Amino acid sequence: MHQQVEKVLQTAQLERRTLQLAFEEVDVHQLIRKAAEPFQLHIEQRQGMLDLKLDAPSPYIWADPGHLANMIGNLLDNANKYSPNAPKIVIQTATIAKGLHISVEDQGTGMSREAQKKVFEKFYRVPTGNVHNVKGFGLGLSYVKTMAEAHAGSIHLRSELGKGSKFTLWLPFQKQVS
Repeated sequence: MHQQVEKVLQTAQLERRTLQLAFEEVDVHQLIRKAAEPFQLHIEQRQGMLDLKLDAPSPYIWADPGHLANMIGNLLDNANKYSPNAPKIVIQTATIAKGLHISVEDQGTGMSREAQKKVFEKFYRVPTGNVHNVKGFGLGLSYVKTMAEAHAGSIHLRSELGKGSKFTLWLPFQKQVS
């Protein structure tokens, strides 16, 4: 609950442009390995697999490491939560046009086109009918999008109902002067 409240406050600060990010050079591969640790055991307990394909030749970007770790944690948490069976999650990095792609892909429930249009809105949750086994407040993806933009980056979603989702963050190597 504390993390959720913190996300709401940080998102409000970003919207008012009062949140100060602490940019520094970050080794994204090291950060991903550390962010993935808490999920690894839970995924294995569910007979799942977390595959790290950290292929970017240069994994260093200019970012706020705390917020970047939270962004990756949110994407991993969703991939795990929305995989009803043994989760198969792949985190991959690649160098793309003056920046880094970080993708988190699952083979979970996926989502409809309608849900995809709204999934980055604050407090939006994908309807699960009468099933309430997926906990959350609908803040995670809104936070990820807001933070990606605060880093002069972007996030994209590719999803197919019943086949899974792939979220891809693009973050520039260098801090963009605004």
